[in-house]
Amino acid sequence: MSKRRDLFIYVPEPGQAEAAKAYLGDWMRSLEGHPGYLGGSVLAEVANELLPDTLVLMLEFESTEAARALWPKIENTVNPLYPDDKSDHSPDQGTRFFDGTKEAVGNGDPLPLKFTRGNGLLARMLHIHAAAVDEFVVAS
Repeated sequence: MSKRRDLFIYVPEPGQAEAAKAYLGDWMRSLEGHPGYLGGSVLAEVANELLPDTLVLMLEFESTEAARALWPKIENTVNPLYPDDKSDHSPDQGTRFFDGTKEAVGNGDPLPLKFTRGNGLLARMLHIHAAAVDEFVVAS
């Protein structure tokens, strides 16, 4: 059985980076007790290569089955993984990382994203559900 890591990349509503970090951290902690949930991390992009305040939510599960068992429990709630409007089937917005949006925002243009997750706090850019196929930990 392989561990599973799910990664979700977000950009918060402008001016809401601290609130978004707190929201993602609180939500990640709220999953404690779900069978097979091993924890997670909230990461902030620091190399300034993506859009301002880009965040990553990483969730770790003991298996794909454990991760899949979580989705029915949360899909009809307000959370960072599913759209607030459950009829919204729009795709992730990751193409904005590569289409000149960063430069346009740097020149003062508004951020052209749809903030559809976490009560309108977050724009989901990209996500991946991945099984660990190889791991290495440096011995202390």
